[in-house]
Amino acid sequence: MIPGIQQAIMNTLQYMLFYLIFSLPLTLSYRTTKVINFAHANFITYGAYVAIFLHGIMGLNIMSVAAILAFLITGAIAVLNNVLVFTPLQKRGSSPAIIMISSMGLWIAYKYLLYMTTDIAHYYTIKNFVSYGRITYSDVPRGSVGGVELSQAFVASLITASLVVVLLYLLLEKTKIGRAMRAVADNPSLAEISGIPKSFVVNLTWFICGGIAGIGGVIWTSFSGAITPEAGDSMILQVFTVGFIGGLVSLLRTGIGAVLIATIENVGIAILNTYFGVPVSFRPFLTFVTLITTLIVSPPLGAGGGLPYRFLKRGSRK
Repeated sequence: MIPGIQQAIMNTLQYMLFYLIFSLPLTLSYRTTKVINFAHANFITYGAYVAIFLHGIMGLNIMSVAAILAFLITGAIAVLNNVLVFTPLQKRGSSPAIIMISSMGLWIAYKYLLYMTTDIAHYYTIKNFVSYGRITYSDVPRGSVGGVELSQAFVASLITASLVVVLLYLLLEKTKIGRAMRAVADNPSLAEISGIPKSFVVNLTWFICGGIAGIGGVIWTSFSGAITPEAGDSMILQVFTVGFIGGLVSLLRTGIGAVLIATIENVGIAILNTYFGVPVSFRPFLTFVTLITTLIVSPPLGAGGGLPYRFLKRGSRK
């Protein structure tokens, strides 16, 4: 019996739910817009800080209110990024690499903007917003299954992940706007010629994706012991690895990626630690190896790299 295996399994389930909530919008945004968006980490962090400012300044500990507000704010930030940065660059014919670098610039800018905001909030409230403790919410119950205690974070992330999966399925498969999103993802030029308002569809996609990641950030405040303006950054390796496993196009494969990475990071490292003495600090290394392997074997379409991709490209030129 592996010591602590029950806790490792519970952690696997918890992180799988978080990775689903964080990675599905990343895949959906890339599939529709073809932008590898590093500012995705900001959506998670800003969502968390909506809850933190509500709690720290107004004394509000209602997750549903924080989630709605975070959805609107981070969704609006995502649309703003597209309108002011990504779309102008695309209209100038900038390469995907340049647009990706611009998202890195946004990522850094938003991070230090938040640091400044937390400093200002600290000045007026004398509270430490740079490292904020876990929030206990009044509207999220704890649970128990088979004698196993379920935390507020687990209950909230289970409900949210289930809603995200079901609502995204209904949106993409059963609604007119969902079919328009799929058409823009498949062939944006043809979709535009067919009368689909591409600009509206792209902005709506950004709004939904930014909003979902923001809600995930709110839930993170009920899980993490210390939330900082780099909360989203600490998960960017896992979130992008999960998205890359899905090829940044398949929501189903992204879900499988969430299960895989959560299992590797928790059960996998527990097994390696027990039988081979591998330190648990090697956990991110396992994710990094998975990321590199994914990029080599099956790089996301349009993201370049990958040996098979290069060989195929070279062969097509002959």
